[in-house]
Parts: sequence; C-alpha cells; structure tokens
Amino acid sequence: GPTQHLEGFIHCDDIHPLSPDEGLFSANLYLELPSTGGGELLIYDVEVRSRWEFYTNASTLVLLTHPGEAGQDILRSRLPKPKIIKPAPGDLILLCAQRPHAVAGFPLGTRVSIQSFLSYKRGQPLQLDN
Repeated sequence: GPTQHLEGFIHCDDIHPLSPDEGLFSANLYLELPSTGGGELLIYDVEVRSRWEFYTNASTLVLLTHPGEAGQDILRSRLPKPKIIKPAPGDLILLCAQRPHAVAGFPLGTRVSIQSFLSYKRGQPLQLDN
C-alpha cells in the first residue's frame, strides 16, 4: 500500500566489495504497480571493489544498513543521482544486491512483487537462496 517516504529507503542487501568471481543478486518479479505512479527502482552507480575502498567509505556505507531519516538524508547528499528503472507488471529485474538501491514511494495504490536472491560463484551453477 501507500508508503511513508516518497524518496524510498536507500540500502544494500549485501555489504561486501564487488567481485567478478562472486556476488549476490536480487531477482524481482513485478506483479502490480500503483496506477498513480511511483514504485520505480532507483539504482545508485556506486562501486566498492576493494577492502581499502570499503574502509575509506565506511562512514557512508554503514548508513546503507540503517533506516533513520538523518542517515538517508546524508546518503542522498553524498550519492550520485540514481538511475531510474520503471518496471511494468510481468517484468523481471535482476539487481546486484551489493549496489545501493531504493524503491520510490507512492501516495496511493498497490505495489506487489516477488523477490528472491541468487548467489553467483565463478565456475558453479547459480544458487537460489531461500
């Protein structure tokens, strides 16, 4: 149903440096979206690929795990403008769970989606996480 914060909650589902050898992905199947607008997927083009980058940016990255409004305001001021994906019913979107993302809020209507996680390790089959 309607959401409290129209800007969305910026977060990461997995806080680890990005790696070409392994990662966690979110699979989102969209079933219904609000007819009044909103519900877009916001993806922030941020890459943390090493432990050094992780530690250097730790004070910002920790905010990706807290729902507080003050932290969300800081994230909005520090992160680049997000890329916006406008899903339609029936769309499947795979998202690297290690990238900051949010779902735009909406004042009226309903958003229904099904989500699962996929783990990737080079040389191994994708694993569906429960």
